[in-house]
Amino acid sequence: MKIAVDEWCYHNAMMIGRMNIVDLITRCGELGVDGVGFDYFMLPSEHKKDPEQIKELLESNNLELVFGFSMPFALPEFTFKLMENKKDEMFDLAHDFNCKVVRVIGGIVLPNPVHKPFHMTVSRRQEIKTVAKNLKSFVEDASLEGLTVALENHTDYKTDEMLEILDLVDNEALKITLDTGNAMFVKEDPVETVEMLAPFAAYTHIKDMKHTGPLLMSVPLGQGEVDIPAMVRALKESGYEGLYSIEVDLPLWKVDEEDTSLQESIEFLLNLDKSTEREAATAAAADEDDD
Repeated sequence: MKIAVDEWCYHNAMMIGRMNIVDLITRCGELGVDGVGFDYFMLPSEHKKDPEQIKELLESNNLELVFGFSMPFALPEFTFKLMENKKDEMFDLAHDFNCKVVRVIGGIVLPNPVHKPFHMTVSRRQEIKTVAKNLKSFVEDASLEGLTVALENHTDYKTDEMLEILDLVDNEALKITLDTGNAMFVKEDPVETVEMLAPFAAYTHIKDMKHTGPLLMSVPLGQGEVDIPAMVRALKESGYEGLYSIEVDLPLWKVDEEDTSLQESIEFLLNLDKSTEREAATAAAADEDDD
């Protein structure tokens, strides 16, 4: 299992100035993980103009990057084209950072922990078509650059809608960023979501969630209601070999718990991986005895 850290594990510390992108990458190296995920729009302009420091940090810490391009593909055409002008720069940076997978999102939503996110659209059916249309040209361009585009189930679309978008785009370069917690926001079973989407996954956000009164909150792995072991089994059975990127999205008032929560989550995944290996070895031995 290749473990990674998504920048949202430290988004509060980064927002209030305790950490920056250099600190994030350095901390990932200290933790000994295999990869990191961060976003183009969160990358300071000085690193976009001169990416050498980030490139060297990724290489020296042996970190695989999944580069986010969190521009909602459901944006109105005029706004979308303005944002899409950043595409060539993002592709160039992806190459500089030796990145092979680009994470994207589709819908425009307003997060709301008490209720499912408010979906900012007049027509859900028209939005699906708009997202597929905009993604189609983007994915074609990305594929020419040797990049895979991974659309996240980002508290916006249900499983059947994600599959519909894949079908409408109809390009092998379009895959899925599979978030293990976001299904709860759209009232779907997280395990069933993973089982259906795992064959198309190029990247994962491993996230645990827990209801606290009326709130649906992100918590360290293994401390919530999401069946992480079942999801990892489903991913492995589907042949998934990508990063398992931890995302613990704590509220601002828990900023001091971000690093501890991440360490607890890493330990949970490492123990889970060891347990899975033992189970596989036991099953293999049993099969040999049967033969």
